[in-house]
Amino acid sequence: MSDEAEEAGSTTPWRREPSELEAALHRWAHRSCGPAARVTDVHAPSSGMANDTVMFRLDGEPLVARFAPHPEAPFPTFRDFDLRLQADVIQLVRARTDVPVPEVVHLEESDPEVGVPFMVTRAVEGEVAGDNPPYLLDPSGWVLQGSDADRARMERSTIEVLVALHRIADDEATAFLRPSSEGPTALARQLADQIDYLRWGCEGRTVPVLEKAAGRLRATLPDTSRSGLNWGDSRPGNIIYRDFEPVAVLDWEMATVGPPEVDLAWATFFQRFWGSMAEGYGLPPLPAMFERAEAVATYEQLSGAVLDPLAWYEAFAGFRFGVILTRMSLRSVAFGQQPEPDDPDELVMFAPLLHRLLEEI
Repeated sequence: MSDEAEEAGSTTPWRREPSELEAALHRWAHRSCGPAARVTDVHAPSSGMANDTVMFRLDGEPLVARFAPHPEAPFPTFRDFDLRLQADVIQLVRARTDVPVPEVVHLEESDPEVGVPFMVTRAVEGEVAGDNPPYLLDPSGWVLQGSDADRARMERSTIEVLVALHRIADDEATAFLRPSSEGPTALARQLADQIDYLRWGCEGRTVPVLEKAAGRLRATLPDTSRSGLNWGDSRPGNIIYRDFEPVAVLDWEMATVGPPEVDLAWATFFQRFWGSMAEGYGLPPLPAMFERAEAVATYEQLSGAVLDPLAWYEAFAGFRFGVILTRMSLRSVAFGQQPEPDDPDELVMFAPLLHRLLEEI
């Protein structure tokens, strides 16, 4: 195991060690390619919180396996981790767009020995905009080492990905992505589904800032009937770049259907999130990327569409991310990595920013 993988294991004890999953890869390789198949260089990347990701080589070819969380693991990030859904949405994107996505080479839905499904894709070479340390706060990282022109190319090409994805209409082919929650529009159903996620995610606790957000978002829900593919986790951290342009779009577990503003606001929200983090630590201001007005103008110029104002959608992004971070905080508490705070809003970790976002709608 690499030093990077060992460090990841020590800071994320809920993730299984690659050695625990290596046997499943050997069994799959021998079934698929014969008993002479060789699995080597098995290691885990340092990023990833929702599932176990393992990188390896099969007869020298670099591949990536994503394992669903173990059903007995405490505090999984999401209610469901449906690898069949992820494989199907990747195939849909490959069929209907030129957006670069990894090639799925195998989906194992039942492995009794490892106990969870897993998906194998071909690896893609390039650079990822990391979350730890955040790519916008790491002066030695490739994003900040680039020029202003490089970052402008990165932003525009990322928004081009969103425009292409949003051309996939909400029709029979996307029916499997529709949430089961009730509502008159795709956006209303998506909000209802996220409020259901809040109820599940807080494990009986009340997190006041998230309750406030749920009520405010319900009361100010935009009146829009637009609906197409939503990537769901639409941010640079889920893209592999080469020369500041996307070569692989990753992480489809949050895919659904809804208006395009949902995806664009997820990207602009993270700019504000990292900016609030920089401000809190007394760091220099972030480079100008994915700022609301400029991102909207770029999207509208590329797509020919006119977007709704993003304020509501950025608050919705903050609400969604707040529930995710609450789950992650509760998991850290369960594993003894932090005490449970007296103020439950501290589980969210960015409550002041979320309050500001709610004030804007």
